[in-house]
Amino acid sequence: MSSSRIDVHHHVLPKFYKDAQRAVGITKTAYRAFPEWTPQQSISLMDSENISIALLSFTSPGIYFGNITETKELAHRCNDYLAQLSVDHPDRFGGFAFLPLPDIDASLREIDRVLDELKLDGFTLLTSVDKKYIGHPDFEPIYAEINRRKAVIFIHPCYPPGAEAQGWNIPRMIIDYPFETTRVATNLIFNGVMERMPEIRFILSHSGGTLPFLAHRIAIFDKKTNFQDNYPKGALEYIKQFYFDTALSGDHSVLRGLSSIVDDSHILFGSDYPYVSEDVVRQETFGLDTYDEFNALSLTRINHKNAAKIFPRVGKSEATGDK
Repeated sequence: MSSSRIDVHHHVLPKFYKDAQRAVGITKTAYRAFPEWTPQQSISLMDSENISIALLSFTSPGIYFGNITETKELAHRCNDYLAQLSVDHPDRFGGFAFLPLPDIDASLREIDRVLDELKLDGFTLLTSVDKKYIGHPDFEPIYAEINRRKAVIFIHPCYPPGAEAQGWNIPRMIIDYPFETTRVATNLIFNGVMERMPEIRFILSHSGGTLPFLAHRIAIFDKKTNFQDNYPKGALEYIKQFYFDTALSGDHSVLRGLSSIVDDSHILFGSDYPYVSEDVVRQETFGLDTYDEFNALSLTRINHKNAAKIFPRVGKSEATGDK
């Protein structure tokens, strides 16, 4: 690779976050035991895969487990932790903050703290909180403030809200996570959030889940639903406004589907480390690098330049001119 990568889908898993999950009975990830993780392990992986900077995030199952006081405390601790990592390693780490949803007022205060004091790079929203999908009208003040601040939202899937069918024990991250991302992207479009909040840069995990495959089907019904006035430009136009990361998307069939609905200016590199192993990261990265329908300039944009443009702090520390 001629240019280094900026990884927008890279997680942290410190002991205090594992302990918070264990306290509510969560003892593993969606498909295996909690992986071991340290900042140095991330840096070692980054060095081996030519990743200059990782924008770090906490992930599913999030921080809301029914007690809003504990949620607010955990949000502060998570965000302070990310901020300290970015201070300790300013040329290697940035971060996406958690908000203490479903508490709207506390989340609005945390938006200010995150952007003005902690100087983090945006926000992580899981696909649902308290049985409400992102795009729900109750969260409108959050979208409005993030839109006003022209900030970035990294959307990561979590467990589907509500009860599951009896006997369903397929690990949720295998198929449910991509479906949840697709639900939220469609919800943001149909509820008019994409139309009303054009200054938010939304990043969808894992190439948008199943959205590339379903984009045509969604667009067929542009003028046939009760939501049509909320997205007057048609679904495909709003789909093209999303950014899509490449985590777990190194297969050429996936990349072909993604690049059929968005151009390379809206694709960003992602690894999903440490929730997938180093070997999986290497395999998926190799798949991206060898996809023959991306030329050298496309790969430079995907790996580096696109992220450098939408994250000001990162952009200042990196050379970003197209050649």
